[in-house]
Order: sequence, then C-alpha cells, then structure tokens
Amino acid sequence: MTKNDVPLIPDAEWLEERLGQGSLWRPDEAALPAELTDAASREFLTTVGFPAVRLDAVGIDTTCLRDEDGPVVFDAAEIYGERYPDDDSPPADFALCVALWYDQHLMLDGADGGITHYDPNGWDHGAGWKGAAAHSLPRLAVLLGLITEAGTELEAEDDAERAAAVAALRVRMSACDPTVDDCGLWDEVFEDLG
Repeated sequence: MTKNDVPLIPDAEWLEERLGQGSLWRPDEAALPAELTDAASREFLTTVGFPAVRLDAVGIDTTCLRDEDGPVVFDAAEIYGERYPDDDSPPADFALCVALWYDQHLMLDGADGGITHYDPNGWDHGAGWKGAAAHSLPRLAVLLGLITEAGTELEAEDDAERAAAVAALRVRMSACDPTVDDCGLWDEVFEDLG
C-alpha cells in the first residue's frame, strides 16, 4: 500500500535502495526482547528489518539496534513519570529505544508498536514522555528513508536551496505520517536543518 508513491509499510528493497545494502537490522525471533509483545513490530523486524544507520544530515542514529545486547529496554511507567518513586512493583509496560537524536530518544512501545519521543532530561528521568513521533516502526523506517532521499539537498551550501529542501521534506514526511506535524522532536530536527 502506498501514499503518494511512498509505501506505508516498506519492504527491504525500498529501504535498502535508500539506506544502502546491509543497512537493515533483521534479528531472528529469538534475538528480540521478550518485552516486545507487539506482533506487527516483531514481524516487521524479522521479515523486513529496520534501518541501523547514522543519518549524518540530520544527526539521527539507529545503530544502537546492533549493540551486543540489542535495543535497550526501558520500564515505560518509570521513564514517562507514571510510577511513584517508592513503587517497587515489577514493570508491566516496556519501551525500546530504536533511535537517538542527540540525547533525545525515539521509543518503540513494546505492547502497541507506536513510536514516542522520550526526553531523558526530565526530573529524575521521569515525566519524559513528549508525545507520539510516528504511527509505527514501519512508518518510522519510511521517514528515515525519506530523509535519506533528501540528504544531498539538506546539506546544500545555499541557504534558500537548503530551506526549500527542508520544507519539501517536511511536507513529504507529514503526508506519510501526520504524527510528524505534532511532534516536538521533528520540529527541532527541521529547525536544526534550517
């Protein structure tokens, strides 16, 4: 299925055409964290794979997925400020870090597969939930592919040319995933590019 010639769920060929051969992290089922219970995310990771790359044009880094222990799993209630400090009950909700932009995190919700923006600079690392960043892992992969497509133009020396490329990229990304328009992290990425 596509929207304006952009797949809503990309295949490996589409992603590797943009991000390079061997750029996808495609773990087998046993290598995925047990805390990732969303079936659609697990299927996407094991069949298509997710980009494990550094996008220098925008400073987004997803190479953490290839770390020896795989993606870092967080107690979602703790990092999003939903757990009282003296609550020692075992975690029930999990989030996995799938991308970094400086110290900001894009997190995969272990249960529903949504992508959220986590800012670790909140009080005691809590209350870091900053809203949705992408509808799903496949949609985030498409957004990374679109950024890569625009890479040369985003690094143009001419300010007007670069600004036009940033504006066009924002339109394409928003058309693919409307969540982009309401996400503070994407706003900061576009501002940093401008």
